[in-house]
Amino acid sequence: MGEKGDVMNTLFIDTHDELITVSFVLGNNTFTKEVLSESHSTHLLPLIDEMLKERNTKLNDFNRIVVVNGPGSFTGIRIGLTVAKTISYSLSIPIYTISSLKAYLLSSNIDNKMCVIEDSKGYYIGTDSFEIYTDSLDDYKKYNIVENKLDILKIMDYINTLKPVNVHGVKANYIKVIEALK
Repeated sequence: MGEKGDVMNTLFIDTHDELITVSFVLGNNTFTKEVLSESHSTHLLPLIDEMLKERNTKLNDFNRIVVVNGPGSFTGIRIGLTVAKTISYSLSIPIYTISSLKAYLLSSNIDNKMCVIEDSKGYYIGTDSFEIYTDSLDDYKKYNIVENKLDILKIMDYINTLKPVNVHGVKANYIKVIEALK
């Protein structure tokens, strides 16, 4: 693969919902695998390992990590963040975060768009100007709802405009206040 600094090699991890998405952006090539899972803790690391073997790549070949930090599944987000932070810290490589809502918005080409992620009590919604949690979509009918599908290259273009986050400062993006913190 060459030296670590030759090209931008990115490990992308998204575990915010039941679909685990792992992408390797190796130079100009992108490789993505997705797995439906109810147990992210048993599937995420084997998925990364499988992709490393298939691409004849090592974790040391990556020079940054991008992780989706929510909103979404409480446990899923924490698993993805823990793996991403551990790799970032262990390899001393930068880590970047992106919200699931922003990732979906970036991946869509429609105008006047809104992303919606539903949970058991309401909706996480995001537009280009805000992210909120609401119990009704009635006030947001003017927006076009985007498909919850990722375009990794568009996300990488956006990430390229950001500065990395201190690995110790990476936190889950919870729009709702956790009951224990109220």
